[in-house]
Amino acid sequence: MLTTATDSGLTLDVEQLAAVDALAQFGATVLRHAGDSERQPSGLYLWGTVGRGKTWLADAFFAAIAVEPKRRLHFHSFYRQLQRDLYRGDGPPPPGAIDTAIDELLDGVELLFFDEFHLHDAGDATLALRMLKELADRGVPLLATSNYAPAALLPDPMYHHLFARGTALIEDVFTVVPLGGDTDYRRMEQPDEVRSGFARGSWQVPGLKPRPEPEESTQLHSGGHTFIASRADRDELWFTFSELCESPTTAGDYLAWAEQWRRWVVEAVPRLTDCTPQARQRFLNLIDVLNDRGVETTFISHLSPEQVLEGGRAPTARGAAADREELGLGLDGLPIDVARTASRLALLRRIL
Repeated sequence: MLTTATDSGLTLDVEQLAAVDALAQFGATVLRHAGDSERQPSGLYLWGTVGRGKTWLADAFFAAIAVEPKRRLHFHSFYRQLQRDLYRGDGPPPPGAIDTAIDELLDGVELLFFDEFHLHDAGDATLALRMLKELADRGVPLLATSNYAPAALLPDPMYHHLFARGTALIEDVFTVVPLGGDTDYRRMEQPDEVRSGFARGSWQVPGLKPRPEPEESTQLHSGGHTFIASRADRDELWFTFSELCESPTTAGDYLAWAEQWRRWVVEAVPRLTDCTPQARQRFLNLIDVLNDRGVETTFISHLSPEQVLEGGRAPTARGAAADREELGLGLDGLPIDVARTASRLALLRRIL
């Protein structure tokens, strides 16, 4: 990992170096017990606020560790795959379908990596708990990154108790490593020549990019719904925010379209507080997927990203790390999911 950082021209800070040490110890355990038929459950849960380099560190570890087969999944991809396997036939899933789907996901895997481990509702909690219990029973090592401390997962007070057993399992079985620090590295300016993936995209005002002609409008079909893209040609997928986020799209739709189109345009992005709660959450999920899949995306709005996202809860006067953890806030005082989106949008070139 240190070699990868050096080769990339990066200097790791003190907190990141501590995480590297923890990952190295975890990796030694994984290698020592690889192939054992009766492994003890193990894992490493790396958590911290947005932009601290959790995914970069975990990806560097995952690429370097000499164990096969290993599997990396963003948490949205995990849910998409389980849902696809559960509902592959007509009608409701048959008895035991979840166990079968998890069996297929873990078949022969020596190391599983979950990026952006987070939970938003009872369905998330049920699937994640089943998966964690199965991993522990099989002794499959799990590496997970998250913006949430284990006890802060599923923050909605209506559902929080549903994952209490999952929290206890993580804290009992995993090495929990907090990645502290106050620097959001995504907000540091990048030269255009080193930009890649999502960071090659831009946030720009209307009128700079020619709009599609009406006859370019295309119907996309998914999950029994029809969605209207302003353009869906060989090179580019273009949606208005309203059609993409106010319609019943899912993270699974974004994942499928991201595989087909590597350049997107999302037009007429409004202030999120003016949208339905469902549209707000879809936009946050969309940014997660586009960033993880490295999709070059142009966002068009009369507003800046800060204006689009403003309106979140502010931290109390203490403004300390403990305060942010208690409220589920990022470095900028936004709720963690919104703060994560703000951090990722900071990667984009601004043409305002």
